[in-house]
Amino acid sequence: MRPVARGLDTPDLFKTNGYTLTHKSLMDVFQCYFTDCIDKMEQSTMATFNDHTAAISFETLRQFGFYQLFESNTKKIFGWNVYQFSYITLIVITQCLIIFGNCGFLFELDDTINNIDLLLIIFSNSFNYLTVLKVFILMFNKSKIQQLLDVTDLNFFKSKQCRDNIKIFYKHRNKILQLSKLYFNFTVSVIIQWGFYPIIINSFIFNKTDNNRRLENIINRRYPVAVNTYNQYYALYYVIEAIIAVISLYLVAIIDILLLPVGWAIIVQNKILAISFKNIGQNVNLQNGETTFLSFYHFFKKYLDNDVDNYKCFKSILFDHQRLDLKVKSYFSIMKPIVLIHVSINAGLIMMLSTSFCMT
Repeated sequence: MRPVARGLDTPDLFKTNGYTLTHKSLMDVFQCYFTDCIDKMEQSTMATFNDHTAAISFETLRQFGFYQLFESNTKKIFGWNVYQFSYITLIVITQCLIIFGNCGFLFELDDTINNIDLLLIIFSNSFNYLTVLKVFILMFNKSKIQQLLDVTDLNFFKSKQCRDNIKIFYKHRNKILQLSKLYFNFTVSVIIQWGFYPIIINSFIFNKTDNNRRLENIINRRYPVAVNTYNQYYALYYVIEAIIAVISLYLVAIIDILLLPVGWAIIVQNKILAISFKNIGQNVNLQNGETTFLSFYHFFKKYLDNDVDNYKCFKSILFDHQRLDLKVKSYFSIMKPIVLIHVSINAGLIMMLSTSFCMT
């Protein structure tokens, strides 16, 4: 801290070691601090992390080509990221298959549909449209995703005090990775079960002499064909529904593996910040092992006696807090439309279910 001339009329707050701390010099200190923080915040770049320190399953995201959606150095096709172009093409094909599967509602067919199959179709369509909207929301927020992912890194915080509490994040990191792996394996098992279910039903339970009933399929969509034609080309319609089911469940799982660990990491990082702020001003007595909290007066007095460690601690932790606050705002801006869409679709499904039960 710079000394202030004693000839000035500014009232002295404290005097120590030949230095005089005035209101003006105190304001200069905090002005320099906030200017320094703003400069550092403006220099933030895109995320830097690796698989060994991140609390997110980058290996799974890369293996299935989802992480590459947000990279800027991938190959281009017609000016588009090759992975984005591939996903958009895949989504368009899937939507065309779904529209074809729903065209049967526009025509009078020679069979009827029960309420369970109708509910499955409505749920599947809503589920699919919600997933597609999620993908496009993430694509439009590609730059935010790039800068958001480093919040899952063990080395996200730069202050020594936060780094000292890194074991808290390390414990949660292992839990996040394990749950992500279990969730993905569970999704794969669900896809397999849904795929084998109609095969088992048609092989052992379905009455093959009943020519007026369609063979069981994964969702039993209303294809605009007669029952005999549907049963004759059942393998084709089974492949169509298998493609729709696999793509839909894959997108749901891979999006959750990306977004849920980020939210969990933000919660853990906030916990580390709270502990670090709480430990500011602690003086550890190494002789008796007791910890005493310094009062503000003694803290300021030790600071004026050239013991500026606590001030540096506060400054570094506050800078980490500002960095984390920016990540929270980015995450909220991405999740807000997704959550609102979830709530609206689920509310609509609940209303439809309650209405159908009342009518029956």
